[in-house]
Amino acid sequence: MGITIVKAEAEKILQAAHDIASSDVADPLEDWTLLATSLREADAPRTYTAALVTALLARSCDARVDPLSIKEKYDERAFSLRNLCHSVVVPISIKLGFDLGATGREPINNQPFFRYDHYSEIVRVRAKARPYLDRLSNALTKVDEENFSTEDAFRALAAVLTVCIAVAKKKRIVPVGSAIVEASLIAETQNFVTTGYDIPRKLQACVAAGLDMAYEEVISRRINDPSRDLPGDVQVILDGEPLLTVEVRGKSVTGEGLEQFVRSAADAGFRRVALMVDAASHVSLMSANEATVELEREYGCIIKVNESTSSFLRDVFVWSPRDTHSILSTFPEAMYRRMTEIEVRESEIERWIKLFPDT
Repeated sequence: MGITIVKAEAEKILQAAHDIASSDVADPLEDWTLLATSLREADAPRTYTAALVTALLARSCDARVDPLSIKEKYDERAFSLRNLCHSVVVPISIKLGFDLGATGREPINNQPFFRYDHYSEIVRVRAKARPYLDRLSNALTKVDEENFSTEDAFRALAAVLTVCIAVAKKKRIVPVGSAIVEASLIAETQNFVTTGYDIPRKLQACVAAGLDMAYEEVISRRINDPSRDLPGDVQVILDGEPLLTVEVRGKSVTGEGLEQFVRSAADAGFRRVALMVDAASHVSLMSANEATVELEREYGCIIKVNESTSSFLRDVFVWSPRDTHSILSTFPEAMYRRMTEIEVRESEIERWIKLFPDT
């Protein structure tokens, strides 16, 4: 039926590997650090680092483990990749502060892992992801074919963690924008979120960061999050009750699309509903102001439509209780944090950091 990894033992081993990876005596094995670094490239699926760490941890716990297994039921050498990742690897990564690439609680509950029992069964994978899956599966095949002992696997795990630790340290660089005025900050942000990669993610991060300037409890949902249970992409909660929900779109929205969102938001108890759309193809809804008023009457809520990032940020900054200096110094950091949270690729986060001078 497979091998059950003892949680307490796995936690101790992962902690020990992290301690070594963080120390001056770390042995960064070149082949493993190169693999771990390659899994951070822009096109690499974010879940692969977590899968690599988990497989090496399992082999570090028990030399019988088949590192290519995904589900415990596969055969007598298999272990549950998802369970070990969810119960040990993710919590320890949060506790110790090393970066797994994916920020969700269950990275393995995604393609291609949840569908298959073993790497050898994986046939459906995106074209861009295929080279990275091949690198990952080839490395784990090497672990098995070369009969890695628990000590061998532990050394490989520590080497991979040196990369995870380095990435985490790099992400802790906090950008500061106090050297520029608000108008420049808005213009720079408008250009940044609408160019480059991950535009939908950056738009959502921008809305969340903007609302952080005005509210204490702002929830930003991960894109395509299967646990999403509220309408909209970003919500504001006040005293435990829903206050405002914002739909963020990087493509054209019709009047019918707006009404569908308003209806679902009103049904969920929101009485303040906003749409932030930023797309060259979008046909303005502002000329249909009477239709918006009719929606407000029908659904009993206030509706606000912003049709550019700059328009949204101007509204937020004007009504924020923060002073100008506070916004200039905290919005860039909030944007950085929200982009990290929603898993914007590292090259875009670095581009954001470079927009701001050191102060």
